[in-house]
Amino acid sequence: MAERSGLGARLRALRRERGLKQGELARALGVAVSSVSQWESGVKVPPPARLGDYATFFAVGTPSRSGKVPPAASLGDEERRVRAEIKEELDRLRADPVAPAPEVPDFWRFPGGGPVRILTGRVPSRNLSPLADPERRNYIGMSSYADGDALIELYGHLRALNPEADVRFDIARRIDPKDLRAHLVLLGSPAMNPMRRQVRFGLPVKQVEVDDVGHGEVFEVADEGRRYRPTLHDGRLIEDVGLLARFPNPYDVRRTLTLCSGVFTRGGFGAVRCLTDPQLRARNHEILRSRFGDSGNFGMLMRVPVVRNATATPDLSNPDTWIRSWSPIKT
Repeated sequence: MAERSGLGARLRALRRERGLKQGELARALGVAVSSVSQWESGVKVPPPARLGDYATFFAVGTPSRSGKVPPAASLGDEERRVRAEIKEELDRLRADPVAPAPEVPDFWRFPGGGPVRILTGRVPSRNLSPLADPERRNYIGMSSYADGDALIELYGHLRALNPEADVRFDIARRIDPKDLRAHLVLLGSPAMNPMRRQVRFGLPVKQVEVDDVGHGEVFEVADEGRRYRPTLHDGRLIEDVGLLARFPNPYDVRRTLTLCSGVFTRGGFGAVRCLTDPQLRARNHEILRSRFGDSGNFGMLMRVPVVRNATATPDLSNPDTWIRSWSPIKT
């Protein structure tokens, strides 16, 4: 058995020793993936009965055909002995107040439980779905939200990492002024999200409209006089440019303001995915920490590949992914 290193760390080690993803273990235990994530990160503590399910599941050498946790009564003698050892260790770690699981750093975790607001733009009238009309019987309110892929991806991730926080989203032009003091996340370009034009960020980069990329806004870097454009082939987007930036919230400097934007929506989605994708977020987070430390004041442009019309997650360990970065940003 491993030495006592915190309940969350031990639960994570058990899963990894079996070569399971969080989703696979969640299905076996009959719980949400977010529950497994929160237990492993130490955000929440599983109830004693759930630790019994863990012990039973990992005591069995070969999973059942259903993949679910078998009844404890069905275990053989050796499996019952292993189960008792695992259960005793997990119970001890759960009751140990001096050995909590270490908090896993995450770009999207906001200490202190402050409110979080995700603000996006509204789909232009020319592109609105008929279902965005409230008079329609099958009205769908989300039809009017721009950057929907990025919004859905980020909202679920923020809720999982900040379970005690008040996390909400809305179209930027509808924000209540009191919500400006929350941790703010602005999705989309200035053309789509009016909040981008109302707040001065001090970035040496801006987005400008050009005639040769349709309705996108390319990135222009002030100290270079250069514009960073997406890559198109026969009119098809094969690589977008994404912006990820964070600085103190000018309405409440104790909290943060984060930008996730692109020339097109794929760039903004990639900027979000680089720190939510389960396969790359830990590596990408370490890259950010190595370059910017714990600074809450930086920005970077990245390449966002589009493969077979799907947005690929940028790998920040690949130096070709980075185009430009700034730290600190002077305001």
